[in-house]
Amino acid sequence: MFYTQRRGRLRGREYWRCCSCELIQVPEQQRLTPDEEKAIYDFHENSPDDQRYRDFLARIAIPLQQQLAPEARGLDYGCGPGPTLPLMMTEAGFPCSVYDIYYAPHPERLRESYDYITCTEVIEHLGQPAQVIQQLVDCLVPGGHLAFMTKRRRDLEQFKGWSYRNDPTHISFFHINSFAWLAHHWQLDNVYTSDDAMIFRLPD
Repeated sequence: MFYTQRRGRLRGREYWRCCSCELIQVPEQQRLTPDEEKAIYDFHENSPDDQRYRDFLARIAIPLQQQLAPEARGLDYGCGPGPTLPLMMTEAGFPCSVYDIYYAPHPERLRESYDYITCTEVIEHLGQPAQVIQQLVDCLVPGGHLAFMTKRRRDLEQFKGWSYRNDPTHISFFHINSFAWLAHHWQLDNVYTSDDAMIFRLPD
């Protein structure tokens, strides 16, 4: 997924584009350290009490809930310092555990099986997204759902002026073709697509 690449530079950071799947990544040597990254996340003020944040997450929560069987059990991967989507899913009758490398480091939860897994505003922060996606797919039961939320880039001209690119914690930028490659590689069915959300289903 990440081997055939073309190189470019914008405002001090290099960007490598995969010619197969259109993923763009910042090279490892130009990424933040884990401590630097966490220091930025610590300033995030996302909270379950913020209705605007709930409305934002509803863009993935509602279509996902419409795909699930009653009492489906899930995991929110990369929940951050103020887990809100897991609470929303649990309130709707779909119990949800949490995992986060910084704020909920429970590796044993990545050895369990789930009916659904959410990964919202997370994959753009991952240096090895293929490795993480494989891990998540391995945690899905047959017929399980994998839901992503991230802003997708369009063409390269749009990318050059894209403010989303300027966040130093954003190092992986997905194109619609990146998700098409992902679905083909892991043999997932795409059951929902919007501007910034995609839901896949692992066949039975």
